[in-house]
Amino acid sequence: MEWHHEHETLIPAEHLNPGLGQIGVVVYDDGLFADALIARCAAGPAASGYRLNGVLQSNAHPPGRRRCDMYVKDLLGGDEIKISLDRGNEARGCRLDPGAFARIDAWVERATLDRVDLLIINKFGKEEAHGRGLRPASAEALIAEIPLVIGVSIQTLCNFLTFVGDSVTRLEPGIEAITAWCRNVIERGAHHRLQPWPASAQA
Repeated sequence: MEWHHEHETLIPAEHLNPGLGQIGVVVYDDGLFADALIARCAAGPAASGYRLNGVLQSNAHPPGRRRCDMYVKDLLGGDEIKISLDRGNEARGCRLDPGAFARIDAWVERATLDRVDLLIINKFGKEEAHGRGLRPASAEALIAEIPLVIGVSIQTLCNFLTFVGDSVTRLEPGIEAITAWCRNVIERGAHHRLQPWPASAQA
């Protein structure tokens, strides 16, 4: 599946951080491609022993169905649940199962409690743009200064930038670029944690 650039929306200059910000954004207009890409990028840091939390989405295509079934996996615990409802081929509108998100919220909230090295969220979608979905849990992780990699569609990019209110790093849609950013931001966080307290703070 190819990455589409025809209608790509750039992050405004006032939000773009050329250095190493806390938030790495993968902007996409093909959600299925982004889901697979972010899932593959999570494998590298996890294999290196870093503590990751967050959720990844996978999509299955049952025979005879026009639209795929959507599943979300808990990075830390390994559990997986279905988040889409089968409403038939002719159904329109949102297919997300609202009951699934209470459990997913709890998964992401553990990032704040467990002080993981990196939080990965596959997408900031329409639910998050309207203040629902994983938006509250994401906010808690950002307040706790946990680095975040997140996929954001071009349709919800403006809502996302309003939500984070801070500089973000635009990540190129490739495994090497995203993985390198993840490793760098994790190592930077580890370096800060190992720094001695200033004398004024120890007094």
